[in-house]
Amino acid sequence: MKSENAEYAESRKMPALVWNSQRLNLSEQDIPVITLATDVKVKIHMTGICGTDLAVITGKEPGVPGVIRGHEAVGTVIETGSKVTSLKAGDRVVVDPNHSCGKCRFCLQGKLHLCTGTDGQGMPIAGLNKNGTFAPWFVSEEKFLHKLPEQMSWEAALATEPLACVLHNFREARAKKGDAVLILGSGPMGLLCQFVAKRIGCTTVSIEINEGRLAKAQQISDYACPPEELTAERVFRILGDKKFDIVIDAVGTQMEMAEQWVERGGTIIPFGINGRYKYTISPTYYTQNAVRLLGAGEYLNTFEDALQFAKDVPEVASLITRKYSLDQFETAIQELLGNSGNPAVSAEPPVLKSAFIF
Repeated sequence: MKSENAEYAESRKMPALVWNSQRLNLSEQDIPVITLATDVKVKIHMTGICGTDLAVITGKEPGVPGVIRGHEAVGTVIETGSKVTSLKAGDRVVVDPNHSCGKCRFCLQGKLHLCTGTDGQGMPIAGLNKNGTFAPWFVSEEKFLHKLPEQMSWEAALATEPLACVLHNFREARAKKGDAVLILGSGPMGLLCQFVAKRIGCTTVSIEINEGRLAKAQQISDYACPPEELTAERVFRILGDKKFDIVIDAVGTQMEMAEQWVERGGTIIPFGINGRYKYTISPTYYTQNAVRLLGAGEYLNTFEDALQFAKDVPEVASLITRKYSLDQFETAIQELLGNSGNPAVSAEPPVLKSAFIF
């Protein structure tokens, strides 16, 4: 009996999750083919459901219609173009979805994270404005694929792309050993921020309303509690007569709390994605207190560092707590959305991050 994947391959069609302006649809799409000598065809093994995908689904961010979503993926090389030299069939790889054009004025200045694309419409990003990895097959140029270390698990490797985002923000914030870091929210990105802060040697404090996610944060951070328990008395016991050098809003709606807890001369990082959230700042407050409001943009030159981090800290694999087939996407999405908004959920293990597996 032929496998479902083999039948799709023969028909030159594949199942894929496509955004249609209002919702995700599971539909048949053409299997991508190699067109450039530097192209590599990958059989996707696993692809993560990102907070960005959830933001589009819930209307917090716009989504480009007709695009296959998905941008956090790992898989196996099955075919290479004639000029590919660093990869061969059978190699396990992680996908870098940010396909900077190399030709716009930002790329020519080495600012690849600010790429506007050859058409000036923005950096081509797999799963955002070009076809991504919520599908069994994916084609990418060789330079946007990274070979996995032999012993690395698929789950740990899947953390590479979000880790690249986190590492970029920590680098831009000039985080260093001994800094006090507060992470507002302990969803997948917030938890990765906690892993990184602890690795650097920062005093790491986090908050979270969801019981399951809070339990995970308590395994990583020095201190983790519900928001209402982050009081002046508790902070004094942790830090003494100071506040936090770096405050990261990993929710995307917590600027007021960030301002409340940032130290004079400190840095606030708005990290969570919520395009509907608006907050009025007082420029005088930032000037008089020398507080930096840091927008770091897409990651820059941190993808290899992120892959090394995932190798050195394999515990990041524990963030993947649910796996689904592609046709179970509605269940996967609803479970994530329900869990993130319900503080009473205490599933074992907690629902942290889900992935599609092929």
